[in-house]
Amino acid sequence: MRPVWPFVILSPGKGTTEGYASKLMRMWALVGAGLFAFFSLTGTSVSAGETADVYLSLYVLGSVPSNRGVSFQGAAISDSKVGNGVGAGIKAGVFPSIARGIIGIELEWYGHGSDITFPLMTGGGTLARTNLWVFNTMANLLVRYPGEVIIPYVGVGAGLSHGVLTSPDIPGRSDTDFETSWTLGHQFLAGVQGKLTNRLFLFGEYKYFSTNYHWTQLALDFRTQYMLAGIGLRF
Repeated sequence: MRPVWPFVILSPGKGTTEGYASKLMRMWALVGAGLFAFFSLTGTSVSAGETADVYLSLYVLGSVPSNRGVSFQGAAISDSKVGNGVGAGIKAGVFPSIARGIIGIELEWYGHGSDITFPLMTGGGTLARTNLWVFNTMANLLVRYPGEVIIPYVGVGAGLSHGVLTSPDIPGRSDTDFETSWTLGHQFLAGVQGKLTNRLFLFGEYKYFSTNYHWTQLALDFRTQYMLAGIGLRF
């Protein structure tokens, strides 16, 4: 069965990936805190009328992945299916006054459920199945048009992606109930904000995300399109 979205935090895998992932996440947290502090102080020091645009937003998303890119035991599977999914995310952004409110950065965390299904090479119509959970921690560089009411923007991002298999049923493989793959991913995005008040806004966004996951005898070149809708608050 395809998993129903539970917005949970999963523990990292064991071994060397745990140290790498934890260090990278701590690095992003420190970098983000430093950049937010710097841009906030810089924005408020220019003048009383020129401050940094700082915001926090929540959103829901839909994922429409490509059905290509599954490999099992080193062989590419042509008739695989990666299921659509839904999820949610949170992000914080800042557009400093020194960049005239045009160039900014975002830090975001989001996740969603999916599943992988593919036929075994042995034939006989046997299907292999597993649930897939995707969790991404990304940093985005944005360029926007700072309109009065409508604010369009585009951007690129990169960060850490966490692909988790749960309840796999893959004959010919030593399945475990929980298996993780940590890797780097990147994304391209475009969206638009619509102001409701001076502080409250709605937004819609499109993302194209790309990464490669590797588990025991199973790999996935994950490519997906995300459609987002959310609400945000400026500070």
